[in-house]
Amino acid sequence: MLLPESRDPRPRRIDPLSVVLSSAGIVAVVHAVKRAAHDGADQPDAWVAGALGLAGLAWFAWRQGRLAQPLIDVRLFRRRAFSASIGTNLLAIFTMTAMSLIFAWYFQLVLGWSPLQAGLAGLPGGLSGAVGGFLAARLIGPLGRNGVVALGLLLNAGAFLFYGSLGQDPSYLPIMVAMLAGGLGIGLAFTVNNDNVLATAPRERAGAAAAVSETSFELGGALGIAVLGSVLTAAYSENLRVPEGVPAEAARESLAGAMRLAAALPPEQATALLGAARAAFVEGVRVTGRVTAGLLAVAAVLALVGLRGVPKVIPDEVLSGARS
Repeated sequence: MLLPESRDPRPRRIDPLSVVLSSAGIVAVVHAVKRAAHDGADQPDAWVAGALGLAGLAWFAWRQGRLAQPLIDVRLFRRRAFSASIGTNLLAIFTMTAMSLIFAWYFQLVLGWSPLQAGLAGLPGGLSGAVGGFLAARLIGPLGRNGVVALGLLLNAGAFLFYGSLGQDPSYLPIMVAMLAGGLGIGLAFTVNNDNVLATAPRERAGAAAAVSETSFELGGALGIAVLGSVLTAAYSENLRVPEGVPAEAARESLAGAMRLAAALPPEQATALLGAARAAFVEGVRVTGRVTAGLLAVAAVLALVGLRGVPKVIPDEVLSGARS
């Protein structure tokens, strides 16, 4: 009602085959990861789904390079700094989305907090992320764009390294400090990287670059939940010691499943199962935290090297091209 409608004067056609290839490829890969984590990596259908999914995504990428109007302009990835910006953003959102879900489970199912308490406990990370966004521009001068992004990712890696040492009855204060550091790092990295995407793309393709950046956030979040959630599930199942007389298969599904099962067991068995399930879940959080810290450290190195030489100030004409 208040803003004029914005339309592309030369709208592009959507390629239906590209839509099918990208969607089917991602779904197949995610299915393969989840199936392997749940039932073991020796499942034939997991390998078949993974191979078909990767083949579909490879076909999608090949097709985008040959279409006059591609869904995703893959030619942008020929620029080292652009690829580094998108890659580090994808890895950062990959880890952040998955761990926010895992922490919701940890606070509620292990520590016994209410959903409201769990939500409030996660607020410091979001608030410090806003602070990181505010400080990012001021740090570009002394550290360079690559230095700010690498610093942000390393701060977040340090937070996840701490999460890899959590127990069943931790103090909230150290967790909050880690959240503050991790949120600050994510704020630094995302703020600068979103500018980097524009700074490293040709002016006439700034809109396409912004679209690729947005797509990387969505893809990273989905894959993070699928992959890191599978790491947690596999570690939980591997470390669960089911008490004698308790149906092992139902208990190994998830901590929530074990808690439902415990509600129907005699008190002694229920207590033993809940203790074993919570201990296994905490070990899963530790493993996932350490894996995540490693991924973020790799992303920090990628940013430090790949973003070297990106100009500290984005020309106004690039920003105007992106807005158009």
